Amino acid sequence: MSSSIPNLVQSKIPITSTLKSNAPPLGGWGAKPFMAQFTFTNNTYAGEALAGFMASTLLEADSVKRGLLTVINDVKARKVILDVDDDVVLQDPSGIFHDQGTTASQNESYLDPVVYEFMKQEQWDKLIQSWEAQSLKPGAFLDYEGVVDLSDFMVQRYLTKIQIANERLYWLGKGSTKEATFTAAFPGLLPTIAAASGVYKVGLAKPATSMAATAISASGIVTVSDTSSLADGDVVTITALTGTSKDTTNGGSGIDVQGQSYFIQVASATTFKLVRNYNEVNSRKPATFGSTSTAATINFINVSNVLSVLGGVYAQLDPADRIQDDFNLQIPLHVGYAYAQAQANKALNVINAFTDMKKMDYLGIPLQIMNHWQANTILGARSSNLFLGVDLLGDASELSTVYMKPYTNDNVVRMKARMKAAVNYKFANEIFYLSA
Repeated sequence: MSSSIPNLVQSKIPITSTLKSNAPPLGGWGAKPFMAQFTFTNNTYAGEALAGFMASTLLEADSVKRGLLTVINDVKARKVILDVDDDVVLQDPSGIFHDQGTTASQNESYLDPVVYEFMKQEQWDKLIQSWEAQSLKPGAFLDYEGVVDLSDFMVQRYLTKIQIANERLYWLGKGSTKEATFTAAFPGLLPTIAAASGVYKVGLAKPATSMAATAISASGIVTVSDTSSLADGDVVTITALTGTSKDTTNGGSGIDVQGQSYFIQVASATTFKLVRNYNEVNSRKPATFGSTSTAATINFINVSNVLSVLGGVYAQLDPADRIQDDFNLQIPLHVGYAYAQAQANKALNVINAFTDMKKMDYLGIPLQIMNHWQANTILGARSSNLFLGVDLLGDASELSTVYMKPYTNDNVVRMKARMKAAVNYKFANEIFYLSA
């Protein structure tokens, strides 16, 4: 998406530092001298100067690059999305006009943009060392010559993580995005859809996709009647919790286990262990817990049931929606893995069943694998019905880097990224939503 943003030239105020040393050059005295010259670009105006980077932070979230959301730019304040619908009545011929007598239904949904920021300060010498470690290699022929713009380097260090944080924020909302600490409300698409009336909703509280737990220990051991339908690496979502279990993975008093999802390891015929919170898939932190619970419902989509789950979803999709070119079924990563494994298991007498890549669609409907998403959830929607509002060139969107020594004599570099975004849907009755 960012390719549509003009390649605007930054106005630079160079602050130049040339490294000098009495030590031999990298690669020995006979090597080419080290000639790297570090320049830092001070950008105090955000808008057009760093428009390319702003587009990257907001629009290169995974689902946006794949066209799963419709992007609306220049959303400076509340933007109204109108939903107008009416019936058609076919009448007898008449020489006198007779209105069909129906009333058009007009509803409104809104894009209410929220402004939030990322701010980071680093020492100048540490930033240079980091660049050297990444870019310079021993040997005369690998010495670097030229000017290094450390502003670009610093931005690139954090760009991917900002993109992932935005992806999670768009879909999961502030409450399930640990990177989001701002005070404004940002519910996210999935919580908004889950709470909306008119959405076609399906649960997992069925024998093939759920089981009752009779205990959750303080070490994360869950007791059920039978674990034969579960396997190591499955992801379960815990609902209907009775007790005070807390997830203390990130310290403090912890968060409620109710509604959380975990990778598991089967411990015995009647127990399994909660290994890692699904939201910690990038940090890889092991799950830790406090207190216990005496009952819960364990919901899951795995190899044992994924084909029947997708078959049930397919049967319930509105035919008028699923035939549209921009209609997709969006599934979390673990459901995609389970579907690929189930395809391989079913491919009897196929030589490459366990080596070939598996096609991610179901009876012609594309399955979009969502990398930073809610576990055990399937969303059916058209991309033209899901909206992301941004304001790339507005004053509230900026990305600036400043070397502070000329101003405060502090040998540090500061980076600030200020972003503005909003998400919503248009037609609730054209959305399918399955969750725990």
